[in-house]
Amino acid sequence: MKKYIFILIFALCIISFVTKENVLAKEISTEKPNVIVLKGTDETKDGFPVYELADDDKLFMDIYNKSFIKKSVELYGQAQKYSNLKSQDMYFAFREDSGCFGNIGFYLKKNGELYDKTKSPYIELRIGQLKNYDTLESITQLLPHEMGHVLYGITTYNNSYKSADEEKYYEMISNYNEGLHYSNIITDYNIAFNEGFGEHFEVISRMYEENKQIKDGIYFNMERIKNNTKTLVDRGNRDFYLPLRLDYYREISPFWQQNYENLKRNELGLNGGGKYKNLSYDFIEPEKSILYRNMGISQDKTKMRSLEQSVSTEIVVSNFFIKLITTDNGDLNERYAKVFKIFNQYLNKDNRPQFIQFVKGYIEEYPQDTERVLKDFKDSTGYDFTEECAPEIWCISEEQHSSYIFDQFGGNKNPFYLFNINTCDKEDLIKLKGLSKNDAEKIIAYRDKNKGVKDTREFAQIEGISSKSVEILTNNTSQEKIEKLINNTEDSKFEKSFSNIFLANFEHLILRTMVWFVIFFIIYYLFFNKASVKDKMSLFKVAIKEFLKLMFYVLVGFIGVAVRSNIIKGLENLNPIIIFIVMILICESITLLVIRKDKLKVRESLISTLMMMAIIIYSQY
Repeated sequence: MKKYIFILIFALCIISFVTKENVLAKEISTEKPNVIVLKGTDETKDGFPVYELADDDKLFMDIYNKSFIKKSVELYGQAQKYSNLKSQDMYFAFREDSGCFGNIGFYLKKNGELYDKTKSPYIELRIGQLKNYDTLESITQLLPHEMGHVLYGITTYNNSYKSADEEKYYEMISNYNEGLHYSNIITDYNIAFNEGFGEHFEVISRMYEENKQIKDGIYFNMERIKNNTKTLVDRGNRDFYLPLRLDYYREISPFWQQNYENLKRNELGLNGGGKYKNLSYDFIEPEKSILYRNMGISQDKTKMRSLEQSVSTEIVVSNFFIKLITTDNGDLNERYAKVFKIFNQYLNKDNRPQFIQFVKGYIEEYPQDTERVLKDFKDSTGYDFTEECAPEIWCISEEQHSSYIFDQFGGNKNPFYLFNINTCDKEDLIKLKGLSKNDAEKIIAYRDKNKGVKDTREFAQIEGISSKSVEILTNNTSQEKIEKLINNTEDSKFEKSFSNIFLANFEHLILRTMVWFVIFFIIYYLFFNKASVKDKMSLFKVAIKEFLKLMFYVLVGFIGVAVRSNIIKGLENLNPIIIFIVMILICESITLLVIRKDKLKVRESLISTLMMMAIIIYSQY
């Protein structure tokens, strides 16, 4: 009897154990992360932000449940299998003035107590983004973008081959580049890969959005922005190369550059145009040339980026991941599970670019996908896959630099400029004080011929450049000098101040107006007004009156350009020239009505008005 009881108990234990294991396995594979919504506080602890539980999460959860955001959280659950995270919680924090980012580590405040969540990932967004979710780059795409950074972070958290000093140096470089990156601007290998992976999620979120209302709203908004922004980009381009324009479109670039950036993230992400160089123009000032190139007004299809440049450009990385995911078979979760596995097992394990490490790891882990992945790589970069890629050799110029593409007139200047010798153009090298344009061209030619500069000792081997240029290159690529300059620069020097941008734009507009007034008044006085001027005092009065009139016209023209995006005509926007002409005709009609009895004043007013209108229309078209 005891024997049977023992066998029964043993059998029950086995059944219980197997059942427990099966249930546990099922829970691991099907359990979804717990979504927890937080609100920001003004507190920090040990450099980490402090959050509290949100008073009401209904608005966010409504968006979450009916959009691709839910799928992105599901993918987060998949990525957890390739991380050391123990908690199933995913946190979303909202605050009034957030810069929107995904990160790891915070403190949770509950009932006056602080709970350590410094190993927990979270995404912080602005509260205002909850009001809009069916437009281009609204929360339904921004949140997946930031989720991309979280996915990359949790799966590679423990991966590093660098020494502590190397980690500190490259973290410093990445911190510098982090605030300056745009989709088709060359940056560093790490930022390009991380941001490119995030950007591809924006496109994927639109492609795989199952809510028809949200998807249709996004693409309708995208079409409207495309029609509007194309005109702004074309006219902004004219501001650069047509002389003496009032530069209205460059001055309002903070209001349209981001929309254009959002469009490029989608279009270049899909069509692979990022492998071509940005359109460039050889201005007298290298700073202006760099700014124009970095705006990415269009791609020059006659000039391919080098492999190193492509690997350092986030839109190229984005295009690769879009192709990788959309050309794969199977469930979306399965496609990304492969990606997360490669992140965890192959990334940041040596000094090659993360992009190269990823492709190498993917074809090793999934040899059946080799042909497809290599094709995706070539389509995205323009090159056959190779493990050979020139290292990053950072060079620093102590010349002041306007880093932000929407800061067209240098309201915020960084005290130095940092670039990679193996991805730069000649205009970057010319920023080095004492380096000639001729030597810059020879350095680029040597680099391109030899597939990159492998070591700073190669500078002495560059044929035709002066010993002075070799010394300049060597000194400015010194790791010690770069660390010293960055560490000795106050953080405030890197802050973006929109008030500084506004003041710089306004100052530029006033100075350009004064140049135009001198040209206008010389012609107006000599040919149309000289006979009516009796003495110097009357000349002075006429000059003041006409200057104020021109200033008024300039401001009316500026307002016409600035408000054009808010006056909708179908999918297109009303032409600012029409706005300007209508407003001036109204003002001039009132003026003529008042002075109608004085024929000479009527004549002079009409002439000056037509001349000034020509100046403004020239700057608006």
